[in-house]
Amino acid sequence: MRNIFFVIMLVCFSLLHFAEPVEALTQKKIMLQDFKEIFSGIMKENIPSHIKDFRVTDFSCEPEAVAIPEGKLSYRLLNPVLCATPGKKFVSVVLLVDGNECDRIKMYGNIQFWGTVVLASHSIARRTPLSAEDIETDFRDISMLGDNQINLPEKAIGKQLTKSLRAGDIIFSYLLKSPPVVSRGDLVTIIARSGGLQVSAPGEVKNAGAIGEIVRVKNLNSRRVLQARVVDSSLVEVDL
Repeated sequence: MRNIFFVIMLVCFSLLHFAEPVEALTQKKIMLQDFKEIFSGIMKENIPSHIKDFRVTDFSCEPEAVAIPEGKLSYRLLNPVLCATPGKKFVSVVLLVDGNECDRIKMYGNIQFWGTVVLASHSIARRTPLSAEDIETDFRDISMLGDNQINLPEKAIGKQLTKSLRAGDIIFSYLLKSPPVVSRGDLVTIIARSGGLQVSAPGEVKNAGAIGEIVRVKNLNSRRVLQARVVDSSLVEVDL
């Protein structure tokens, strides 16, 4: 009996002596805020180049947290990311650690485009040529403003309003027009080009127009009324 007990003790001692310790795997947790940063990075890579800033709101993901091994973290997109317009976005990714797949994450968020808008600094009457004193700027959410939004004061200064504005109103491009450089009764030179040939004649403007606009002009030699494009305050051009 004593011999059996001795053998058992010897075997147990041998196992304790020779058994190699098992190393616990080191892990780290990826939380909701980490996934929001990944989502924001993906959005930044895909928004239009003219958008200088954006915000992510109402962010969520499934799952909200995962435990992954230590190592180099990366991801692979599983769906196309369409960011030409703001609004709700969905992104699905595979998380990779040292190139090995660890988990799959679904992320949701609302994207707001932010930028500079040009505002009326005070009440301005229709047809008023805008000066620097008439304008102020603000940095805000521009998601719903569309393509007619102006982001530089220089694009508005010198233009005329097509409608009256109150202080704080946004100045859109469709509210602006170039001021006329010719008026009814102005004497101008009419030119017409064809290949390398150019002819000119004196003319009288019949209606006001800005540079680039089409006006009616009377050829004082032939007495005919023509349609001509305004080049500057003394020159209009007829298309042949």
